[in-house]
Amino acid sequence: MSTVLSGRNKNTLYVGGLEDTVAEELLHAAFIPFGNIQEVQIPRDFKENANRGFGFVQFIEEEDAAAALDNMDGSELEGRVLRVNIAKPLRHKLGASKAVWSHDEWFKESLGEDQALADAEADRQLADDQGLSPMDTKALEEQKNTAKNKGLYVE
Repeated sequence: MSTVLSGRNKNTLYVGGLEDTVAEELLHAAFIPFGNIQEVQIPRDFKENANRGFGFVQFIEEEDAAAALDNMDGSELEGRVLRVNIAKPLRHKLGASKAVWSHDEWFKESLGEDQALADAEADRQLADDQGLSPMDTKALEEQKNTAKNKGLYVE
């Protein structure tokens, strides 16, 4: 029984459940009986110099990928059960490879903060233009002196 692969390009398989010591050569050897392989990739954790437990096998023909999927999903390699699926295209996540400000969500969240700051600045500018200030400096000095006399203000 063959899996029908329709829609987007279905010649790349995700292979999960790999044992830490599995190398690209072994994965290639396990999947080559199903057809010609274009590329095998196993992402590595460079800190621990081990694979990350999954890999990708890209076949030249989609029919070969379908045969490998049918036969290898649930099979065992190096004592671990493999999970084989059609690889999904890489989706960009917020902050993954683009600046946060290149996404609409960031603008919408930040716009409210920026608008409040702009409104406060506009109010300050309007008060300055009209000769008003939030607090008269003479009254402020009087309040400071009163507080000093009562021992409540220290410079």
